[in-house]
Amino acid sequence: MENGAKFREVTLILFDIDGTLTATNAVDAKCYASAFKKVFGFDLPSTDWDVYTHCTDRAIIQETVQKRRGSQALPREIDSFERQFVADLEEEFEANPAGFAEIPGAKRILEAIAARPGFRAALATGGMRGSACYKLSRIGVDAAAMPAGFSNDALTREDIARHAIAQADGNAGDIVYVGDGPWDARTSSAMGMRFIGITGDAPSDRLEAEGASVCLADFIDQEAFFEAVRTASVPHGRREL
Repeated sequence: MENGAKFREVTLILFDIDGTLTATNAVDAKCYASAFKKVFGFDLPSTDWDVYTHCTDRAIIQETVQKRRGSQALPREIDSFERQFVADLEEEFEANPAGFAEIPGAKRILEAIAARPGFRAALATGGMRGSACYKLSRIGVDAAAMPAGFSNDALTREDIARHAIAQADGNAGDIVYVGDGPWDARTSSAMGMRFIGITGDAPSDRLEAEGASVCLADFIDQEAFFEAVRTASVPHGRREL
C-alpha cells in the first residue's frame, strides 16, 4: 500500500471507537478502573494505556493480574469483568450522558462510507464487545451490523485488526486505519496499513510523532475525510518533532 495510491476495487476503512467515533476516553477509563476493582479486588495500576504491553482490554487485565497473582485471570473472571464494565458504563450514562457524545460527524461518515461504492467500514478496537457496542449505541450506531474485531477476539491490536479484516471478507485491496491513539498508529505501521489520526480537541503532535501523515479533528467535512483516505500513508515509526 503506497502513499496516495489510487483506490483499488474495495477500500476497507477500519475504525477504532473510543476517541475516534465516540468521545468516551474519560468515561471508558473511569468505568474500566471501577469494574476492574470490583471484580479483581485491587486497584488497576494505571489508566495510562501506553504503560501496558498491549493496549487492549483483555491484555491489560491479563498483564495486571499476572503481575499481582502470578497467574492469569480465568475466563469466568473476564466474563464477569465485561458484564461489570457494561453495568458501570450504564450507570455512568445515567449520571453523565454528555460523557458519551459522538466525535462530530461520526455516525454520518459511517453512513456515507456504506453508501459510497468501493468502500466498506469495519470496527477494530481494543475494547471488549459488550462495552464497545454499548458506547456506539449511545450515538445511534449498531455495532452488530458491522464487521468487527474486539478484545474478545484476540489479545493484540494487530490480531484484532486481522480479525476485523477477515470479518469484512478479507479481500480489500486497500486498508486504512482510523484512530486516535499512538497504539493505533503503531498497529498501522506494523501491519502496513495507511493511517488517519483523529485528534478531537487535542493537538496532533502525539500522532505525528508516531508517523501520522494526516490528522483530522472530526468527521464533519466528509470530503476532507475521503481526501484523507486517498492521501494518507503508512506511519513509519516514531520520529522526533
